[in-house]
Amino acid sequence: MANKSSFRLTEIYLLESNFKRAINVNFEDPSFKNNADITVDHQVLENQTLHITVTLDYSAGKKRVKEISAKIKMMGIFKCDSEPVIPIEQFAKANGPAIMFPFLREHLATTTLKAGISPILLPAVNFIRLSEELKAKKRIQ
Repeated sequence: MANKSSFRLTEIYLLESNFKRAINVNFEDPSFKNNADITVDHQVLENQTLHITVTLDYSAGKKRVKEISAKIKMMGIFKCDSEPVIPIEQFAKANGPAIMFPFLREHLATTTLKAGISPILLPAVNFIRLSEELKAKKRIQ
């Protein structure tokens, strides 16, 4: 029997997808570096509906030259039928994005494969730790 007090993903949308690559991409060059920045936003609506937006800004290349860049933005709609066990803010900052992230990873991997380069497979992200780091950074500012 499913826990009726947990959020469930009801819909997921691709809101934005931008991808660029250089003609020659050399993954073997030792100075080739990857950078992935993730931002999470959310909006709580009436009747326990939650919209979570996850944005991935990805770039890779040598030193100051971007050979690959991508921006992927997806929105997930989550619903909860009763009082949630996890606070909405906690779910919106950690659990919801963790559920959505495999969709972003798959989109980047498929796009890079279609671009004629090896698929870029991002590692899993610990969204609880990411949320705590962002919270600590805001306290410092």
